[in-house]
Amino acid sequence: MHPRRTATALTCTALLLAASTAATTTAAADTAPDLARFYEQKLTWGDCAAEEQPRGGTALKGMECSRLTVPIDYAKPDLGTLALAVGRYRATGADTGRKGSLVFNFGGPGTSGVTTLAEARDTYGSLGRRYDLVSFDPRGVGRSSPVDCGKEAEEELAEGDGAPRTPSGDRRLDAGALVKEAEAVAAACARHTGKLLPHVGTVNVSRDLDVLRQALGERKLNYLGISYGTRLGSVYAAQFPDRSGRLVLDAVDTLTESSRVSGLHQARAFQQAFDTFLATCAERYPEDCPLGGTVADATRTVDRVVASLSEAPLKAPDGTAFTVADLRGAMSTSMYVPQAWGALAFGIAEIDRNRDSSVLVELNELADAPGNADEAILAVNCADDPDRTPLTEEELAAAEKEFDQASPDFGRDMVGGAFSCTGWPAGTDYIRKLENISGPEVLLIGTRGDPATPYRWTEETAKRLGKAVVLRYEGEGHGAYANSPCVREKADAYLVDGTLPNDGTSCPAVPPGVPEQDLPETLPDA
Repeated sequence: MHPRRTATALTCTALLLAASTAATTTAAADTAPDLARFYEQKLTWGDCAAEEQPRGGTALKGMECSRLTVPIDYAKPDLGTLALAVGRYRATGADTGRKGSLVFNFGGPGTSGVTTLAEARDTYGSLGRRYDLVSFDPRGVGRSSPVDCGKEAEEELAEGDGAPRTPSGDRRLDAGALVKEAEAVAAACARHTGKLLPHVGTVNVSRDLDVLRQALGERKLNYLGISYGTRLGSVYAAQFPDRSGRLVLDAVDTLTESSRVSGLHQARAFQQAFDTFLATCAERYPEDCPLGGTVADATRTVDRVVASLSEAPLKAPDGTAFTVADLRGAMSTSMYVPQAWGALAFGIAEIDRNRDSSVLVELNELADAPGNADEAILAVNCADDPDRTPLTEEELAAAEKEFDQASPDFGRDMVGGAFSCTGWPAGTDYIRKLENISGPEVLLIGTRGDPATPYRWTEETAKRLGKAVVLRYEGEGHGAYANSPCVREKADAYLVDGTLPNDGTSCPAVPPGVPEQDLPETLPDA
């Protein structure tokens, strides 16, 4: 889950005004229309066509692809349908002991499940011996009728909050300007996306997930959700307790906090992660840390680079300017993956010593969100959030102070996210009210040093769900399954054999990748 995107959205067209009503429709509605034609469909699998390829054009070797038809509006299925892109790797083990299908959501919201499954197949290879590994592009994402806000709005979203910048890359936040820009973005999203936009929230994605379960021929859903995927998994457990199988939720999202509160907690968590990065480099590797042999030295190096970029941005290898904003982007995205910490330290030192930004430019390129991730994040989060705080100059000034205190390094870049849904029609309150599920126990995995989904959310969500077991990873980074052999072993034991760890079990930290300087192959979209 990315820090809340900071493009606010205020007034919108009448198309969006149905969002709240549509999103609150649940599987338990007594007057639910006949959905048999969707639940009776069979998936037709074949080779993945050109449009199913991951970014970079790498062939989906060994993957089968299909399309799943779902209604735009489950309350009014005659409104129209959309086709969801679905990908599958068949289980590699012998038929004996096969477990059926394991469905993934890799986060965002806005991450392509088909693409990410192809990229992450080796990570889940142990599960792929017993399960067919399945993922999909959720409605509004990637190849599944993507939310489209138009080129101009897309550029505003990619910038962050759309606010004008100073030469140093800092934002000059102004409530009136943000309101006007947000109105334009919201209207553009409605105009380009059409009738799907009010129906992209998690409550509807969860219903799609149940149609997919049936189309896969599974009586119960076995599922692994990461980051935003934990929100989706929690909603599924509440909507369909009798159809829930073994659910594993890694990097647990909040179910209850407003954008402002969750943004503050993320700001603190990113600051804590960055402080840990500096300490790990300087204290664990005092002879080799390129930033300096003490935390004070490392901090001074970072401050010196910030000051130099504020005074004179660098020219990146492609000729564009490399600013303080780009530096902060590299710093924040590297906190997701400890394996990138060595490259981050080396890249900051290269700017300090040689005025060379090439390493950090490459880090930022690895983290670029593909497809329509920015639009999808805004649309889905707003559909899921019932809070609409009016944006005034006083409110904005108070938020700027709060965020700056929470994180001197990252807070100023995250303020706009506190108001990202201001002016949109209120989203569903279903998720906020979710508690005490009646289905089987859910395995929640939380990382102590997770910057994007702070560990406190794991404990809070466990209390909300009621029937949950918490597995704690003592390390750093966003998500634990990919980083910890101990976590993988325990999660696999549950998914394959049904063996849950004791509640509160912890797995030791794997030392971060400092002072190694190699860039990781990818950075997560979630």
